[in-house]
Amino acid sequence: MIALPLGFLIGFLMCIPVGPINVWVVNTLIKHNFRSAFSIAVGGSIMDFVYFMVILTGLSFFTFSHQTSLVLKIVGVLFLFLFGLKEIIAKEKGMEISEEENKKKPHAASFFLLGVLIYTSNPTLIATMSGLAAVIKSWHAFDFNFLNYFLLSLGVGVGSASWFYFLLKMVQRYQNRIPKKFFYHFGRASGVLIVLFSLIMAFNVYKEVYL
Repeated sequence: MIALPLGFLIGFLMCIPVGPINVWVVNTLIKHNFRSAFSIAVGGSIMDFVYFMVILTGLSFFTFSHQTSLVLKIVGVLFLFLFGLKEIIAKEKGMEISEEENKKKPHAASFFLLGVLIYTSNPTLIATMSGLAAVIKSWHAFDFNFLNYFLLSLGVGVGSASWFYFLLKMVQRYQNRIPKKFFYHFGRASGVLIVLFSLIMAFNVYKEVYL
């Protein structure tokens, strides 16, 4: 059952850095209500599940040799390190929706579809998830079969939704007391954690090769 908690951890951490959907859900909460904001998050989380399931199923047709697995692990370490570093050095972002983006805002009943649209219009999402899925497959942490693909993907979707639920509850509770720089510093802190995780992975790869 390791696939489910692993997927949950991936989905939760993957959504922490401030991105388009974080901006949308926070602003929707402020301008509308919790239900509308969480509907956007659920739409995105379902797409997390669908994308990861499709990608994992596709990767099941490939068998990775020890050398290929090692290369994927190294690529995964570099990917996580650079991803975390990008968050650490990123400039401060505002949490306002631009006038152009605001024109695209649908009616209240379509917030769920908005979440789906934000995800499907993100060109880097499939590449990011494909890289993560390949790295996970290279770990050989569990048997790769349809059930574990489903559990891992479900975990990613639930983890993603859990992060947004936590974020919205936090903003809802402390909306008038959260400083503007909070999300900037929070994003940087998450970047530090991702970099540390990549260094731990790098040490494990080093042990595998040299020890």
